[in-house]
Amino acid sequence: MARETIGVGSAPDDGTGDTLRAAFVKVNNMTTDIYGQSGTGDSLRGSSALTAAADVDVDFDTAAVFTMTSSIAVDLNFTNASIGDVKDIIITDSGGTSGLTLNSGLTATTVAGQYSNTSGAVNFIQVVCTAANTFFLSISQSI
Repeated sequence: MARETIGVGSAPDDGTGDTLRAAFVKVNNMTTDIYGQSGTGDSLRGSSALTAAADVDVDFDTAAVFTMTSSIAVDLNFTNASIGDVKDIIITDSGGTSGLTLNSGLTATTVAGQYSNTSGAVNFIQVVCTAANTFFLSISQSI
């Protein structure tokens, strides 16, 4: 939804601005658009548990933080990302044949760090969307 400007008038209480009701209808419309994307009402702050699989979709509309425990090779696919979105992915490695790749349809540049497949390693991955299907990643592990 496009931004709705609330008319405040030319001077205080001059009667030329939006009514209180009209102003809050606009506020409700805009916050519904922001918070209602995921259906959870908390897409800006919430977290979502991902299930390890060969292909895992990370839907940027559903949460701010994603968690997963994995013992297999996982290919992440970022969906519903907009320029400027920043998401955190926390993957706890449980050993096995684990590893991390990104969907081949994405342009992803790792600017720092690398994924650790050591059993028990907690990989903190911060993802920033910089253009359509273009992402920068920073990866670190807990000490």
